[in-house]
Amino acid sequence: MSRLYKKFVTERVSKLVDSPERIRLCTVIAHIDHGKTTLTDSLIAASGLLSKDVAARARLMDYDLIEQERGITIKASSISLIHSMNEEEYLVHLIDTPGHIDFSSHVTRGLRLTDGALVVVDAIEGIMVQTETVTRQAAYELVRPCLFVNKVDRLITERRLRRDKVASEVQRVVREFNAMLGKYLEADLLDRWEISFRRGSLTIGSALDKWGIGIETLLQRTDGRDSPRDLAEAFLSVLDDILSAYYAGDERRLQDRFPIAPVVLNSLVRTTPSPVEAQSYRVPRFWSPECDESVYAALRTCNPAGPCVVVVADVRPDRHAGTVSTGRVFSGTLNRAAPLRNLRTGRVSKTLQVGITMSKIRVALDTVPCGSLAFLTGLKDIAIGDTLVDASVERAAPMMGLQYPTEPVVTYTVEPRVLKDLSKIQQPIAEFAACDPALEFSVNPETGEMLLSGAGELHVEIAVEKLSHQGVDVVLGRPMVLLKEQMTHDGEAVTRGGPPASEFTARAILTPEDYLPDAEDVVLAAQRHSLNYLIDRTRTVNPHSEEAQWIREAFSALIRNGPVAGERMRRVTIEILRADIRAAGPETSWRDVTQPLLDAARESVITGEPVLLEPWMHLEITMPEEYVGEVTSVLARRKGRVLSIETERGLYKVEAEIPVRESFGLANELRTATSGWATWGARPGEYRPVTHSESQRRI
Repeated sequence: MSRLYKKFVTERVSKLVDSPERIRLCTVIAHIDHGKTTLTDSLIAASGLLSKDVAARARLMDYDLIEQERGITIKASSISLIHSMNEEEYLVHLIDTPGHIDFSSHVTRGLRLTDGALVVVDAIEGIMVQTETVTRQAAYELVRPCLFVNKVDRLITERRLRRDKVASEVQRVVREFNAMLGKYLEADLLDRWEISFRRGSLTIGSALDKWGIGIETLLQRTDGRDSPRDLAEAFLSVLDDILSAYYAGDERRLQDRFPIAPVVLNSLVRTTPSPVEAQSYRVPRFWSPECDESVYAALRTCNPAGPCVVVVADVRPDRHAGTVSTGRVFSGTLNRAAPLRNLRTGRVSKTLQVGITMSKIRVALDTVPCGSLAFLTGLKDIAIGDTLVDASVERAAPMMGLQYPTEPVVTYTVEPRVLKDLSKIQQPIAEFAACDPALEFSVNPETGEMLLSGAGELHVEIAVEKLSHQGVDVVLGRPMVLLKEQMTHDGEAVTRGGPPASEFTARAILTPEDYLPDAEDVVLAAQRHSLNYLIDRTRTVNPHSEEAQWIREAFSALIRNGPVAGERMRRVTIEILRADIRAAGPETSWRDVTQPLLDAARESVITGEPVLLEPWMHLEITMPEEYVGEVTSVLARRKGRVLSIETERGLYKVEAEIPVRESFGLANELRTATSGWATWGARPGEYRPVTHSESQRRI
């Protein structure tokens, strides 16, 4: 396989990487089990990289052993394809992402790197909770969607629907999707991005049976006429043929008559803008213009002759290459062994290798021009979200940080399976957690207890499995829900310190949920998943100085230990309004500089009347009517609240909310209570005050 990929990249991909107008970058997103990876197999097979006979069952992008064993996607994987349309070849960089809520951070990173999203929706289940979560993320990232309505075969074989009802169900999914887009897109974008056959942004079919229909299929039936009436009649005519094939038990011929890959890839290429077009409106959204004019102009135009700028979206340890980073080249050309400056650390280093990632295989190239995804090896002290620029650039701004829909809410104690390994496991666990923004690892300084926090129980469980494959064998203790402290309103400005020590004036502000730092803000520290920021309003603190590092450490200490119960804080922005730092002599200590800031910030937080909070989660559970009572009983026992019960497509959908502390083992209980008929999805809910009785509980 590696030889095939290398030949494909060197002979075909390399000829298109320097033509950004013919490049498309797309993320495949969906609710769990709606068919993303199955569909991706057929798209890969169309480029000759996978046998068409095993496509839809090979799950090529789920190459990780844990993914294969569990049958779910747990990480984002990228691959590059070639697609011909209208006698032009296009290079498609495709990222397959997880559908489970615990791995939503992978979706966020994939969307930041791409300009289009292929949204896959199950025709029977329709728009589920995670569908909305990932589509909302795409809208925030200004990523244009196209829609594939999957599993239409189930409407025929399971629901036994006739032609008109099949068409009606497909139309309902499209209407629901467009209504959802209307919630998150501004009017002008909605007008241009609304989904329909006529616009070429809608395809339907069966990823498992490998057939699909799109606008080209319909136009063949209308002799090119594209009026709504003509297209509607053509759609019904095609459905007649599809239903006939299923009734005759000859559905295999559909993949020859209506092959899925061409129509989906045509829709993707037609809908997704090129990097040249997309960066003209995405760069102003996520980049400050306060950098060198030539850099900003190169970013907006995706200029391969401009300064090299790369944004890192994934970092993974590798026993051969040390660290492998994956990112997008937004301007200039990424050259092997060329020096790059990390804007976060200020460090300049050279890459060992650069190239294209093809699933689990890396194919090295001498250069990767802008508009493409690339891997880099050899860079040290690199993190997800870092912006790398050509070392010759004197003034540049990093890309705005990623906003994740989930944050660590569940904590487990971890211990080595063999006690003698205690001193050996802390560093590899810390390095592993650093590669996943939704994971946190810490050691209690008083007890030595090791704590691993994640977005959910599955997230932490998978992390431990991955660690064991790397030779780090640990066992988990009982889960604990991460309580948080949060102010109820903005605090007052407080001044502390004075000669001979440093003097600071600080104010604590309740960070808005949709907050993004302004371009002119000097952000010294940021914990974006918890919306915690440290901003220097004085513009007098040198971000690269030792004193600035001490100030960041003081901020971290404040966030780790809130004033109510010593829990971590969330949604707090500390503004430094005055900074009189006295660090003239070598005898100046960390405490001399930071204690006044700590005192001022903590007292300001207290004036904001902080409270103790616990996380909740929002659920959507779909089941046949006879199991509604069982499901609501399960929720009631777990202190959940039923918000609504609706009937849809012959099934019942229960919307509910539940404390995260009551969610452990919920999936297994729901499966048992409904004999496996229930399907469900979850998204993060809000944090709510903890009652006195519950504040004593730890699971």
